[in-house]
Amino acid sequence: GIAHHSWSSLVHVLRHDGSPPGYYLLLRAWIAWFGDGERATHALSLVFGVACVPLAYAAGRLVFDRRTGLVCALFAALSPYLTYYAQETRMYELEAFLSLVVCLAYVQAILRGRRRWAPLLVIGLAAMVYTHNWALFLCVGLAVATAVVVRERLGLFAIVAAAVAVLYLPWVTSLL
Repeated sequence: GIAHHSWSSLVHVLRHDGSPPGYYLLLRAWIAWFGDGERATHALSLVFGVACVPLAYAAGRLVFDRRTGLVCALFAALSPYLTYYAQETRMYELEAFLSLVVCLAYVQAILRGRRRWAPLLVIGLAAMVYTHNWALFLCVGLAVATAVVVRERLGLFAIVAAAVAVLYLPWVTSLL
């Protein structure tokens, strides 16, 4: 129902709902292209759910090895959580997809010090916090992990965090 509101009123409606606008704006665009039937709206979640499988492989392979990547892909393909929410018109599949993007970018940018991955980490985290409020807990967790595990990269993480904060600033009043 929220995604049926006009572009201009959608954000206003969400300020009363408490949810960030990212998923609903994406769903609004999806509905414009594919319709608002149950199958059409569920297909958006399915796209992100299916995309989690190769992304889980890439994350597992990047962090460990090919075998781990295959196990991660298998877990993603068989995950009851991902399977269930791939059949719902909800933001959880998008959030799972983005969390894998953030995982890849965090490992590369912060843990391995490859700065060119930092913009992807900023985009991934910003997209996550605009998709679901609970992504803020992931941001805190990454900050703690950085402080404990790779203290020497706190400066880079601070830059990433500041960029995400600036991008999220327009929504903070609604969150509060």
